[in-house]
Amino acid sequence: MSVLLIRHTRNPAMPDASLLPAQLAGQPLQCLHCGSLPALAQCLHNARYPAPTWVLIENSATDDTQWALHGRTVCNALDALPAPYIEIASNDADTLETHLHPHHAATAVVVCSTGTDEARRLSLAITTRLLSNGQGA
Repeated sequence: MSVLLIRHTRNPAMPDASLLPAQLAGQPLQCLHCGSLPALAQCLHNARYPAPTWVLIENSATDDTQWALHGRTVCNALDALPAPYIEIASNDADTLETHLHPHHAATAVVVCSTGTDEARRLSLAITTRLLSNGQGA
């Protein structure tokens, strides 16, 4: 069992280590970087095999052309995700829900206009609380 953080961003640099604990409620935190919507779909598809307890999806701004080309593939991969997930974004326009309306909806969508670091910190706290209360996949 683990928690998986999928970062869909053009910036491959990982956040400061102090912002990413090694574990959440005793479960290891694994991080993946996806630089495009096709890569995000592949990361979501691959998440079926380690069977994480929770998935955190940090989504970044993507233009409408990319959503039109790859949105259905991302939505299908999201709907096949075997775990509950929390979505992280810096504004409402960047959320998966805004673009995809998946059947497998997020447990929570955390949007912080102050940036993704704060949204990620809040998402990690929510996930820790859910795990501590025994809520998992």
